[in-house]
Amino acid sequence: MEKIVIVGAGAGGIILANSLNTKKFDITMLDKTALNVFQPAFLYIAFKGAKANIIKPTAKLLKKGIKLKIEEVKKIDLAERQVVTDIDTYHYDKLVVATGSITDTTQIEGLTEVNKQFGDYHTSIENAKRVWDSLSHFNGGTIAIGMASPICKCPPSPLEGAFLAEELIRKKGLKSKTKIAFFVPYPRAYPSEAMNEVVEPLLKERGIDVYTFFDVDSIDTGKKIISSIEGDSIKYDLPIIIPPHVGVKIDYNPSSVLDSDRFIKADKYTMRIEGFDDAFAIGDATAIPTAKSGVTAHLQAKTVAKILSGIDVKFDGRTNCPFDMGYGKGSFVIGSYTEPVVRYPPTRIKHFMKMMMEKIYWQSLKGTYDFMFDAYFKHTDPAKLNRKYGSKQKSV
Repeated sequence: MEKIVIVGAGAGGIILANSLNTKKFDITMLDKTALNVFQPAFLYIAFKGAKANIIKPTAKLLKKGIKLKIEEVKKIDLAERQVVTDIDTYHYDKLVVATGSITDTTQIEGLTEVNKQFGDYHTSIENAKRVWDSLSHFNGGTIAIGMASPICKCPPSPLEGAFLAEELIRKKGLKSKTKIAFFVPYPRAYPSEAMNEVVEPLLKERGIDVYTFFDVDSIDTGKKIISSIEGDSIKYDLPIIIPPHVGVKIDYNPSSVLDSDRFIKADKYTMRIEGFDDAFAIGDATAIPTAKSGVTAHLQAKTVAKILSGIDVKFDGRTNCPFDMGYGKGSFVIGSYTEPVVRYPPTRIKHFMKMMMEKIYWQSLKGTYDFMFDAYFKHTDPAKLNRKYGSKQKSV
């Protein structure tokens, strides 16, 4: 049997493992934790105080025949086809890296201190709870919310935070006492022009100030000022800052497969790691030019499973990021390598679909709802939607 080693037991890794034939492949999955976390729920812990059950044992999500080893990977030697952990060494015929990404507050002066005091909604459940605690004690002033780096898990999430913060402040009766300053390093509030055309009117309507071309340089925690590389600044009372995202700290041979942020260089169609036909990388771990999101990891995992099974197929760059725009309405950021992002208006049914994901997440990792996802992705084909809704943005 062909030996498959999967490094990382997040959504992408689990979906991939469950999509492979255990009678054809000897599958070993490595991860330093025995638990799987539904990370999209961090948003609702942070801004709504949600207390949902979002953790399950990984072993219960894997089908019979898949070996799960709770070990921390220290080195991946692509040249020698081996993975070294803190306990053992594993040799493989094919490798898939699905380690996701981590946040790094040390890149920005003052961010570690801010993060410890006020939290964020991308790092952990504990940090998300810290955001909710900060908002619960907030009685007015300036909420500065935004990105410390252009690289962020879940592209809609910065704006989701701004929209939900504004909704919360309004419900608490603090709207007249509060300014919400939303900052991004992009030339507009949302990087794709089509989706920006959807969100910009909402930002104006809700009185959220937008600071574009704001690349965070440092944070003065004494004066409570966020400064940008461009020379601008925002004075805050409550900062909610998404830390820079980087690749997981693993030693690679050769190290040239990593970019400067430790993301893995891989072919955008096949997910093969640069220079290696027997190794793949999927999801947030890669430097592939598409959204770092659970749906992307899901679709890439399915593609790699087919390639490993001998099917000639390519990933088309499909994105389908759910987008909560507050007040019970939502949308999806849908596009592909060949199709620009759709100008997709918010509706209540789209918000409902996003909220339902938490209910079906665990079964979706097992493949229970593959038929439903296949039908949905076909129905929401970006080319079809662009013909209906139009898009001024040009594809790259």
